[in-house]
Amino acid sequence: MSKKKKFKNKINNLLKNLKILRGDNILIHSNSAGIHQFLNNKKDKNLKFFIEIILNYIGKKGTLIIPTYNYDFTKGKTFNRKKSPSNVGELGNFLIKQNPLNRTYEPVFSHIVFGSLEKNIFGCDFNEAFGDKSIFNYILNKNFKILCFCCSPATITFIHFIEKKINVNYRYDKVFKSFNIINNKKIKTKYKYRVGKKYIDYSLKEKKIYNLLGSKLITKDFGYFSCCQINTKLLYKTIKSKLKKNNHFLINNEN
Repeated sequence: MSKKKKFKNKINNLLKNLKILRGDNILIHSNSAGIHQFLNNKKDKNLKFFIEIILNYIGKKGTLIIPTYNYDFTKGKTFNRKKSPSNVGELGNFLIKQNPLNRTYEPVFSHIVFGSLEKNIFGCDFNEAFGDKSIFNYILNKNFKILCFCCSPATITFIHFIEKKINVNYRYDKVFKSFNIINNKKIKTKYKYRVGKKYIDYSLKEKKIYNLLGSKLITKDFGYFSCCQINTKLLYKTIKSKLKKNNHFLINNEN
């Protein structure tokens, strides 16, 4: 059996073990080292094959979202969905080159989108990161499954959306102003983003997230790495409940 065939079987078995079904809507945070560990082709070919396997698995009725976040807008730079690189991984940058028109217009938390809900997602508000009309609220309402492929659940950006909904006191709303290239026009854009307060370590603590979610996380090893899956409604309910009791739970090192 060829390496490609073995890899395809490994990915399909992984998705099955993580309770991903045909027709599912999923958001994938990824570490591409998990892909390259089993393949020796050029990296772009590996990434393309990985995406093809995922899309074939979920089928035409499913939806796949990949983060392509870029933070330069907050520094006054212009966002161009076709050219602004992703700051969150190799897979996103590969997809920007291959499928630039599948990238949303949101100047910080943009995503590459494939599948049946693509038009709906492009209809989300791209002027507020974690608002009631944002992509994050949309995936909550649609109960997307979030898959951490060979990376930690501490990378899940949706958790920051929950922080916003709970109004944690170590973050505050800040409006950034710059430009966004939309339909080849340079548009002045205001963007509201809930940022962390200075002089506070507001990074999410991986161990606390694992301990809190526990058996709610569906986990499976994949070569040298671990993968996990949880749906947005369960994640929201669990973290919301904890943050209401302890506003700083996600960022404190104490138990």
